[in-house]
Order: sequence, then C-alpha cells, then structure tokens
Amino acid sequence: MKDSNPADHSLIEQLRAGDQIAFTKLYEMYSPILLQRLDSLLPDQDIILEIHQTAFIRIWSYRENIRSESGIWPLLYRIARNLVIDYYRESSTNEAIKQALMTQATLFYELEEIDDSTRELTERLYSAIDRLPEKRKAIFLLCKFQGKSYEETAKLHGISIGTVKDHMAKAMRFLKQELGPKMYSLLLSLLSFYMG
Repeated sequence: MKDSNPADHSLIEQLRAGDQIAFTKLYEMYSPILLQRLDSLLPDQDIILEIHQTAFIRIWSYRENIRSESGIWPLLYRIARNLVIDYYRESSTNEAIKQALMTQATLFYELEEIDDSTRELTERLYSAIDRLPEKRKAIFLLCKFQGKSYEETAKLHGISIGTVKDHMAKAMRFLKQELGPKMYSLLLSLLSFYMG
C-alpha cells in the first residue's frame, strides 16, 4: 500500500478547507493508482469506473475529517475496498462467490494483483463451500458473504432461527473437516476480514 506522502499535507489541509483545486490535484495523483488496484479486483470496466468515482466523491464528502499526517491513500483505499466488498455482497452467483474469495485473499494479503497461487487457494476454498448440501450452502453464503443475520436468513428461507444456527454449525464443521486446520483458519480469517 502506498505510504503517506509529506508533499500531500498542504494539499490535504487545503482540501479540508473545501479547496476544489487541491481536490483536483489529489485526484490526478491518486486516480491512476486506484484504477490499477480496482482493475485487479473487479471484472467489469463500468463497475471499476463507478467505484473509482464513488470513492473520490466520498473523499470530498469526508474532507473535513481527513488527517493530513495520515495521507489521502489509506482512506481512499479503505473506502474503495468497502465499495468492492459491497459490490460482491450484492451478488450470490457461483462466479461472484469465487471472485469475492479471490478479492478477499488479495486484499487480506495486500497484494497488487491476483496471481496463480491466490487463484488456486481460493478455488480450493470455494470448492469446499460448493460441496455443502444445497440449502446449507445457500444459508452459509447468505450469512457469511451477504452479511445477513440469522433472523433475516430464517425469514428468507421460511425456517426457524434455530434451524439456521444448526445449518451454520454443520456447515462450519464440514468445512473444517474438508479443509484441515490451516486452510480452515485461513477461510475464517478471510470471512472475518470480509465481514469487517
């Protein structure tokens, strides 16, 4: 991740005061970096541009709370990361889940781009999830990937909260058994990172 640039400090102070020229200069400095990062995380150019623009709009909205000593990049990156995660949360297709896992792994390790080892790792994780019984898999994905509560998931499936809890406990036991301790720990870390 890009370190804070001392030269940014005065621009950030001007941005905090609502200076649009300072905002434009910061945009020109960090726009290519953000585009490059988003290009490695997202499959569609329109989505990349939409998240890119939204991230900068939020920087402008949050400008009064930006601390010059922290630099602009950590905040911009965090905003963009959350937008990427939200994008994948909205889709529950198999391909989107695979891509979400790859994105999580890439962000978790703060890699510049997805490489073959990340792809292989996430394929193994997804393959284990895909072997869950169909209903259990659907409940697991709702709770762990789409951020639904047990109560919301129960309503969506027309079942009790207790049944959702039972499915989740059995799903986690199955994944631990299928993946082994190391891979299971990694999955938990990625899910925790993703839900955070």
